Order: sequence, then structure tokens, then C-alpha cells
Amino acid sequence: MAKRTRRWVWWTGIAAVGALALYAGTWRMWALTVLTWSMYELCFCPTVCSVTAGEGRACHKDARGRLYACRAVPGHQQIKTEALWRLTGNPFARLRPTYGDGGGSPAHRRAPAPSGEHGSVEPNQRLMAYLAALALVVVVVQTVVGFAMT
Repeated sequence: MAKRTRRWVWWTGIAAVGALALYAGTWRMWALTVLTWSMYELCFCPTVCSVTAGEGRACHKDARGRLYACRAVPGHQQIKTEALWRLTGNPFARLRPTYGDGGGSPAHRRAPAPSGEHGSVEPNQRLMAYLAALALVVVVVQTVVGFAMT
């Protein structure tokens, strides 16, 4: 019940900011609406882990936000982060340090991924994460251009 209530509160807030943007008719309020939605989708929406590793089945444990994996399985966060970076097509993603080689693990990573294990993320989770990230980039560019013109 708590998940439904939080989701309802978030969507009510996003709709309220959108209604204010419609009433005000300014791009700044629309930017705030899109930024709020992006933040919700990337960091706060109740979802499932969706990491596919090892036996090939997606993890269905609870997670908070599209960028985060479940806390129940050590290593899922690193697998999800690396899978999302790999799928961006970023040529510099392979230059990112990995912490599965026995080196010091930073504080935000609970446990290194098992050596040599690669995972993936369910397509609907990837789509929403990329859509929210794209909306975030578009709004930031629009904001810079909008402020430069005023």
C-alpha cells in the first residue's frame, strides 16, 4: 500500500506542476515538470531490479528508480550500471574502471560483480531510463538556450 501511495503522490505532484506550467504558459515551468518526471523515473519510482545475469532470468526483487538495482543481491548494482553504459554505445565506457578485479571498491558499490559476469537490463527498463535521461538533456539544453536569449 505504501508503494501505491508514494507513486500516487509523485504523479499528483508532477500533474500539479504540469497544470501550473499550462496555466503560466512559460517554458521554465515545463522544464521543471520534465525535470521532476525525469528525477522520479531515474531515482525514485518503485520498480524491479530487472538485471539478467547468470542463468538468464531477470531479477524481480524490488528496486527504487530505473538506475538502481536491488540491494538483496550483491553485485547487481555494478552489473546494471555497466549494462546501461554498454548499451549507450559510448566508446569511452570501456575505459571506466571496474572493481571486480579485487581492487578497492568505492563506498557506493556494495559488492563487486562476479569476475567475468556480464548482465543486461530488461528492454522496458532501458527504454524508460534512456527516455528520462534524454528528456533531462533536452531540458538542460533548452534552459541554457532560454537563459542565453533573455
